[in-house]
Amino acid sequence: MTKYLVTGAAGFLGYHLANVLSADPHSQVVCVDNFIRGQRDSLYEALCSRPNVVGLQIDLCDRDAVFRLDDDVDVVFHLAALNGTQNFYERPLDVLKSCTLPTFWLMERFAPLQRVRRFVFAGTSESYASTVTRFGWEVPTGEDVPLSVDDVTNPRWSYAASKIHGEVLTVHAANHFGMPWTVLRYHNAYGPRMGDRHVVPDFLMRAQRGEYALFGYEDTRSFLYVTDAVAATIAAAESEGTAGEIVNVGSDEEIVIHELGRIMMDVCGFDGEITLHPSPRGSVRRRVPQIHKLRSLTGFAPKVGLRQGLRLTADYYLGH
Repeated sequence: MTKYLVTGAAGFLGYHLANVLSADPHSQVVCVDNFIRGQRDSLYEALCSRPNVVGLQIDLCDRDAVFRLDDDVDVVFHLAALNGTQNFYERPLDVLKSCTLPTFWLMERFAPLQRVRRFVFAGTSESYASTVTRFGWEVPTGEDVPLSVDDVTNPRWSYAASKIHGEVLTVHAANHFGMPWTVLRYHNAYGPRMGDRHVVPDFLMRAQRGEYALFGYEDTRSFLYVTDAVAATIAAAESEGTAGEIVNVGSDEEIVIHELGRIMMDVCGFDGEITLHPSPRGSVRRRVPQIHKLRSLTGFAPKVGLRQGLRLTADYYLGH
């Protein structure tokens, strides 16, 4: 039996990952969340009621609480963070705290035990966004891109800066103790139960009220449906080739946000004019990952197309 620790398990990716992992009766999944952003909804309660799942309400910023976790963990998926663009601007101190301290304490807890087979840290494309903007780094962007912070006075960079810190800490703490690690840089995963502070659910929730508003309409992004993101995460954790590697997780299909809005209007059957707003200060104009490394090391290929994924996401949000 493999014992997994999933931090941020009541959040978006954490919940979907734990749900898939626990579908295997030979797996034991320990779900950890402090519900600062994650939801204790019926879906999460159903997950934690499975016989091979343990749900713990723990603040990972509390070192003593982290050290009370069982030490017989085989794989750590460290996904806990305070995400969401609006949070970056409105709660930068909380973002910094929630995205730095837990990684310290988890490393101190598990790395010296030398029994964890893989420590997977959830990085983000935000970590290199300013390198693309300031220095014209190529898009699609590979894992060799330098990481940077454009403006320390802009609260937006609270998240990127703390995630850069997390990558550096993961690499060097794990290497110091000989613990295998993988950093996954996620690029716009989306889908059901992701909250409302992201471009897709934000547009859908506004549209349900008859408000067709789109922010950052001239920007380009790529989007990866959550089931594909989870499949890529598990494949990367299990592949020997990804040990000691930083790997992009995302889609290499670039789309203008205005076009994304039109597709959402179409798949939902909405009729109206979209009100277009500029990006928040500090937002990068283009962001698309190179995913050759992910493909070559794991054999991963996305299975859910954008229209299908947006339809599934709309069904969830408009149904709720």
